[in-house]
Amino acid sequence: MERRIQILTRAQLFVLMVFTLAGQFSISITHICGFLGGGLWLYKARLTRSRNPLRWPLWKPFAIFALASILAVLTALDPLRSFEHLKRLFEMGIFFWILNTLADPDLRNSLQAVIDKFFKTRPAQLFKSTREAVTSVSPRNFFIGLILLTSSLSALTGLAQVMQNGLSIHHRISGTLSIHMTFAGILMQTALVAAAYLLFRNKKNAWVWGSLVLILLALALTLTRQAWLGFGMGLLVLLAFRKPVWIALLPFIAAVFFWISPAPIKERMGSLVNLSDATLQERFSMWRLGWQIFKDHPVTGCGFHCMGVVSEDYPEYQEIFMKFRTVHNNLVQLAIDTGIIGVLAWLFLWLSYFIAAGRHLKSGDNPEHRWVVVASLSAVTAFLTGGVFETNFYDSEVVMMAYYLMALPFIRRPEPIH
Repeated sequence: MERRIQILTRAQLFVLMVFTLAGQFSISITHICGFLGGGLWLYKARLTRSRNPLRWPLWKPFAIFALASILAVLTALDPLRSFEHLKRLFEMGIFFWILNTLADPDLRNSLQAVIDKFFKTRPAQLFKSTREAVTSVSPRNFFIGLILLTSSLSALTGLAQVMQNGLSIHHRISGTLSIHMTFAGILMQTALVAAAYLLFRNKKNAWVWGSLVLILLALALTLTRQAWLGFGMGLLVLLAFRKPVWIALLPFIAAVFFWISPAPIKERMGSLVNLSDATLQERFSMWRLGWQIFKDHPVTGCGFHCMGVVSEDYPEYQEIFMKFRTVHNNLVQLAIDTGIIGVLAWLFLWLSYFIAAGRHLKSGDNPEHRWVVVASLSAVTAFLTGGVFETNFYDSEVVMMAYYLMALPFIRRPEPIH
């Protein structure tokens, strides 16, 4: 029995490492690891339920939203077409998988054994100065480090694309991902994690500073305004908890950044306050279309992927239907797809998260735990802010990162950071 548990723990550790590293490189590998890791976790939990019971915070709001989504499929105009979307519900399992796996004491021991073996190898001599820093590693913070490392590598890829192809609104960098909006959505969240660590835990950590600089440079060069706004709102959350007076400096910092930025960034920043901007007007049109569809299908919506089904009913919006697959707003898109029931369930999920995470923040002043809670709150705030102008809730890579970071405050015991 113990031998089987040890093998399962090592397999869990390996799969979770691959999942974390692949999250910004391959959606296929990420999904495979997610299903495999979830299966390993549940099987091991069955074997060890007497000594390591599962924890299910927020299960009610997650379950309610899942039921609302299933109802939307059952009542959809095209149920078969809508059914495909239900596979995204499995992504919500990442939240429970991450928090239970990283709280597992067996995983801590297995991870420590891997690190100890690494330091006995010849390449590890290059990292002698860091050996003391990981004598008692925290799985939670080890995997946060992996996220930042992966995001830094992805950011470097994006910067290389700028050096090769130049900076232009017509040629947006996408790093290691398929599209610039997904790339920016990931960078937006991971930049806030790095910023939270520096603000609340260790402002002298050189490699986290380097990671933050790389990620912010790549984020700026994506020319993705909703991600900039999301990062700005997340930064406000961080500063509100750290030192609110610093918020007054943000306009000055933004002005300096605008002054030193290249022309494409200046143009995109200027368009943020230009209500006649063409893309903003397109979004207004999409939201008006969403409102019209919602009024016609108000209770459970018309089902996922239903815009192609209802397009003939709204001839005045044919250009929108031909050009876009979503209406670039999470709330409006959910109103179309799931009606008022789905919208209320979705809002209840995020409200429940903020209340529960806030309780963790108030439960103590332990800096080893506090910074992770604030990092999670800021990243989720950024995710939701970006979702005002982009349907990022339907973007698997971005929402999986959000679920991953959502889970961190709910790990059973605050763990030491090194």
